Amino acid sequence: MKILIVGTGYVGTTTGLIFSEMGHQVTGLDLDDKKIKALKAGKLHFYEPGLEELLSKHVQAETIKFTKKAKKAIKENDVIFICVGTPQGTDGRADMTYVRSVAKSIGKYMNQYKVIVTKSTVPVGTADLVTQWIKESQDEPLPFDVVSNPEFLREGTALHDALNPDRIIIGTTSEAAGNVMRELYQNFSCPIIETNPKASEMIKYAANSFPGYENFLY
Repeated sequence: MKILIVGTGYVGTTTGLIFSEMGHQVTGLDLDDKKIKALKAGKLHFYEPGLEELLSKHVQAETIKFTKKAKKAIKENDVIFICVGTPQGTDGRADMTYVRSVAKSIGKYMNQYKVIVTKSTVPVGTADLVTQWIKESQDEPLPFDVVSNPEFLREGTALHDALNPDRIIIGTTSEAAGNVMRELYQNFSCPIIETNPKASEMIKYAANSFPGYENFLY
């Protein structure tokens, strides 16, 4: 598949490289010029064991590329992962500024059916908000689906965690999007738990707050 990763931080870069390793064609999109230049040169802007070697491998193989050109990247890719930051605001709530900005860009530039996947840690109900923001930004009503697919990476073991997940959570009510996500993860042998977006978003918060608790939800 042709996959766009929006946000090349810790989660985005790791996610993109794992999909490259699984045989997909990946594009990383970021507005930070220094990050893009470093990644194009095969250099990480953070440290994670084993990840820079994987980056160098796939940059050389041209199975992953990096860009600042949002319009072109959104048009050319079928699955779009939102991996931007959601920092805590002064009121303690997640700041959704970056997620909203990405959603609006997707709505503005999309040219055909897309599956949009939230990978960032986001409040319950974010999939509905992303859907709303995309629709508000569309010049014409093109079809799309929004999926919640949270990450469960630990610093220091992110590469191992991403290659060997103990479960994959897919939150969607769309059969078409579910088929795309199952195909995307077909090379993984762990259980795939399919639920609705709100439950998927809640599982992520449960995992962050009480490690191991989410295993009792199903």
